Amino acid sequence: MTSGLDLQPRPVPGPVPAWAFPAASAGRVPAGPATLRCDLPGRKLAAVRLVLHAGAGREPEGRDGVATLAARALLEGTEPGGGTALTAAFERLGASLYAAADLTALRIALDVPVTRLGAALELFSSVVRRPALDDSDVRRLVRERLEEIAQEDADPGSRAMRELRAVMFPADARAARPTGGGRTRVEALGGADVRAFYGSVVPAEATAVVAGDLSGADADTALSAALEDWAPSGPTLPTADRVMPESAARIVVVDRPGSVQTYLGFGHGVPDRSHHDWPSLMVASHVLGGGLTSRLNAVLREEKGYTYGMRAGLLRMRHCGLFIAQGAVHTEVTADAVADALTELRGIVSRGIDADEHGSSVRALADRAPAEYETARSVAAELADVSANGLGTDYPSAYLAAVRASTPDGVARAYRKHIDPEALTVIAVGDAAQIREPLEKLGYATVTVTTKE
Repeated sequence: MTSGLDLQPRPVPGPVPAWAFPAASAGRVPAGPATLRCDLPGRKLAAVRLVLHAGAGREPEGRDGVATLAARALLEGTEPGGGTALTAAFERLGASLYAAADLTALRIALDVPVTRLGAALELFSSVVRRPALDDSDVRRLVRERLEEIAQEDADPGSRAMRELRAVMFPADARAARPTGGGRTRVEALGGADVRAFYGSVVPAEATAVVAGDLSGADADTALSAALEDWAPSGPTLPTADRVMPESAARIVVVDRPGSVQTYLGFGHGVPDRSHHDWPSLMVASHVLGGGLTSRLNAVLREEKGYTYGMRAGLLRMRHCGLFIAQGAVHTEVTADAVADALTELRGIVSRGIDADEHGSSVRALADRAPAEYETARSVAAELADVSANGLGTDYPSAYLAAVRASTPDGVARAYRKHIDPEALTVIAVGDAAQIREPLEKLGYATVTVTTKE
């Protein structure tokens, strides 16, 4: 007996429409930065990203953290104590200004309605070319950074990732130390250090990106007016080191007495993003820890109930990358969780990748691109990032194409080539009295305990 309804077949998803990362045209400000101009019809918010090759990797010896302080001091404006007035001036234009430093670059970001781009760039120009970098402002920023370090010390995830880098990189590598500087070195910094560092920035090495609906705006003229004839006033900054991570089997326990959870981190060095295997390694990372149905989560979360979630991915640096898997587990199952995680991390070597999980990971990484790069902000940020890392403006499209062209066998082959599951660094932030002996019984590697902050 039927209801009389004309039942139709259940709809299924259709093919993903062809999409390419927006093209950018290159130029240069006279006696100033290179430029990338990306016209995005309909995007009425303009996003400007200035990438200065003055990241933490180029800090002078003993001045760890000065790049981060310089970025934050820029937001204090052109007069001592002028941060509030500067924020108000940008807000009157409907604009926002941000700045931050990583190992590779010091990045300054301006978002503003396209109709006010010229006026905002005039104000932006005064900030980047004539910042006060006042002693009293820097002293306050130092205090704030020290408070931030205390918070990082208290966060097990931050501690795990900091210790992972400290163990995997030799002590003389900048990547072995916190990007924003550690307590001792930050305490010693002052306004003179910040002014000297920022004064050594070479604008001709920088890149200014502007993205948005630029059809009615003379963005090139506005950028030139803001940034032309901008020259450094100090000596050249040191060249960033290219010290590679050292992959080897080891387990380091960061002791947190009384902790009811252990935060785990697994790390291994991989090539940088310019390597042809990077897209395949991204797919492999997603198969392992890119979602709730990934291998690590299927076992440690769904089957065993050890964790609320594990994730895996690649940490991007200019000269190298790190494969990292991480997540928090209950203290009493720390060793079991490590054993099961190692089994899954070995699994791609032993049994490869099947077509379904490969296809799911490719769709997650590549097919979401149209939504991921829907805004001028996201497009400008990606162009700024590839510029900072010397990858070329065609890199986003080439990367997405390589992800789509990958195969299960090719992904497994890249993983086997670059990631040795028998040479993983394992960091466990937790109660050493409870977890050390079970970890030693695993027999994976020598276990060492550290209490240093």
